[in-house]
Amino acid sequence: MTSEWRDGQRQSYNFKAPLDPEAAAGVDPVLPRLIGTKAFQRLRNVRFLGGIDYARVPAPNGRPGSRRYTRYQHSLGVTRLALLYADIRDLPSAERRLIAVAALLHDIGHAPLSHSLEPVFKGAFGIDHHKATEDILRGRVPLGSEVNAILVRDGIDVDHVAAVIDGQEPGYDGFFAGPINFDTIEGILRSQTYEKPAPRLSPETVMLAAIRRAGEADRIAVDEFWLYKDIVYGNIINSEKGMLADALCQDLMRRHLDRFGPADYLVSERSLFAKLPELRDMLTAPHFEQRARAALTSPLRARTRRFYTDQGVDFFARDDEARYRQARSERILPASGVTDQRIEELRQDLFNDAWGDRESQGLF
Repeated sequence: MTSEWRDGQRQSYNFKAPLDPEAAAGVDPVLPRLIGTKAFQRLRNVRFLGGIDYARVPAPNGRPGSRRYTRYQHSLGVTRLALLYADIRDLPSAERRLIAVAALLHDIGHAPLSHSLEPVFKGAFGIDHHKATEDILRGRVPLGSEVNAILVRDGIDVDHVAAVIDGQEPGYDGFFAGPINFDTIEGILRSQTYEKPAPRLSPETVMLAAIRRAGEADRIAVDEFWLYKDIVYGNIINSEKGMLADALCQDLMRRHLDRFGPADYLVSERSLFAKLPELRDMLTAPHFEQRARAALTSPLRARTRRFYTDQGVDFFARDDEARYRQARSERILPASGVTDQRIEELRQDLFNDAWGDRESQGLF
């Protein structure tokens, strides 16, 4: 049984605390040790939606629709799904450990403000979350020394963990490499809680339906999740506020790049804002969209994505890459009072979810 069972009953999914780190010791003692490392604890101060979190929720009060989430919480949620999957499939202990560790550490290489600043770090210093994750797993950076030591001491194959995180492992029913994967299920339904009403589906409901595929109820649940994905991208990520939040983050960092170095990729948002306090002030300002538009120096071009279900592909055939589809397009966001004809490219990457689209790495 996973750590989320109490007195024979499975606990309901809680986006604020999806997995109890102490109880996880009863599942696999390596999990709380990894959770306790400095590298993983840093994710407590890395917002799940990056700059969008601050712009959408400038003054969180804990009520539904007025909360910010973190990559720490999301990573625990993805781990919970992996552990439940291991229970259902009755995986051997070595495989259970492998997928739990990969799920736990899949976001450990995210920068402060997550996807919002990664394009600037990549352009200026050659660092993105793929490289940062590898550096942490292999202990190439000081922050990764604890993580690497635990993996090595417990005989966990670092190469295999890295391959699973990178979507190179075709097994596990596609939950690490396909469109219906642990990361996206948890992330999309977490993001949908920023909207009203909150989603009626839980991440576990979607995952269980995708595993079973026993009838129409399962088809409806997975199709509804894919619809939520389209809504999240349209209303949050590719919305005007979402685009402006990411653009503002990238523009301000580029203008003050002299304040930063490669080591800042792995700091917390608290440390980042200490170097760039005007960014937090702008993101949480009243009338954010109006001020952000005024700050733009040129119009923005962003690649947007829509998600749709091809009903001509049988759900029960399990060909998810054919059934659950996406279409790319472009959107131009004009800037107020700007006569410069140049158009800046806005890069957004929230879920690292460009399966089948690797040539556009860095976009959704």
